[in-house]
Amino acid sequence: MRGRILLHSTVIAAALALPTLPSAAADPGDAGCAEVRVVTVRGTLEPQSGSLLLTPLGRRIAQESGLRTTVTELEYPASMNPDSGVRGVENLTALLNEATAGCPDQRLVLLGYSQGGRVIGNTLNARNLLTEQASARIDAIAMFGSPLFNGAEPYNRGNFDPALSGTGSLPLGALADYADRVRDFCNAGDRACQGGDPAAGFGNALSYGHFAYFVNDNRDQAAAFVRERLGR
Repeated sequence: MRGRILLHSTVIAAALALPTLPSAAADPGDAGCAEVRVVTVRGTLEPQSGSLLLTPLGRRIAQESGLRTTVTELEYPASMNPDSGVRGVENLTALLNEATAGCPDQRLVLLGYSQGGRVIGNTLNARNLLTEQASARIDAIAMFGSPLFNGAEPYNRGNFDPALSGTGSLPLGALADYADRVRDFCNAGDRACQGGDPAAGFGNALSYGHFAYFVNDNRDQAAAFVRERLGR
């Protein structure tokens, strides 16, 4: 366990050392109806102030899109409490429905890491939660190390074993309505998305594969995918 904690600390320290790009827009309250809203849903125990994995990616997408873009961090606990994911789904649903009601032409990009990927997947899978308008405005979705990962989906990316799925994988085709808009990244050795023990809970995240997204090219692939989806 001590080795795993040291690994966790080392990878996070490396991520903190990476340069970040300036935001391309102010807070949504000051930006009005930006053309694009990137919503990041952080992983377990990542700070509310910004996901170490996703916030730099969101800012990169904002800068590279050439469109008036705002990056929003979803407010939810991101804790090990079982209620955390439920709160995340509730808050993400409200955010997307309210965003499209107030800014009907705004395009949405969703980014999720670990528990954040589960929050996004469960929100999209529950078809009665999002309005038709909100669902239609989601242009791109990128998830990393999601426990809902199903190894047989065509939109998967990474060096994963397709025979393995996440600790709480969705049924095949559960996100079929969004299939052309999704990239679900999973690394070999990531026990959250590659056959970990459901009873281990957060322990599955303490694996090298779950932190490899900080150092491999998956975020580059995600950024390129989002640019393509936005027509940039």
